[in-house]
Amino acid sequence: MIAGSFEIVVSDYTSSVEEYRRAQQAPRSDLPPLSDDQRAAARGFKISEEEYRRGVLAGIYGRKRQQARGRRLGEEVRKILSDLGSDDRVVRVAYEMDRLRWVVRVESSGGAVDIAIPCELADDYLDYVFPGTADQLKGRVSEALGAVGALAER
Repeated sequence: MIAGSFEIVVSDYTSSVEEYRRAQQAPRSDLPPLSDDQRAAARGFKISEEEYRRGVLAGIYGRKRQQARGRRLGEEVRKILSDLGSDDRVVRVAYEMDRLRWVVRVESSGGAVDIAIPCELADDYLDYVFPGTADQLKGRVSEALGAVGALAER
């Protein structure tokens, strides 16, 4: 890992309507190849391989979008750490679609801490900047770091 960078993990993803439409309009040459399992799935769903490939492409677009969101969220947590005067560092940002949350792993002198950030809070912070969302995110980070600090003091 490059100094100052962090890992982005997107375990699952969805595609938006816009990404689906974009995949439907993509030239055939842009469609990803299918594995044997994917070809079998297309037959099982009784859809053409091209249609399945377009669905896979929409998923690729969705994954890239989520990775970019994870990068932005990690950078925002970095800023919060800096504002708190912390030398802790973000090492990983993981999207857990099944639990509707992001988990930001921070390495601190007291050890590693995972900060769970609900998707709703992340979306509000990244997309809309509703009043209070910055304070909520900062509060989650501060609370998690405080808990690790308290454990390290024991």
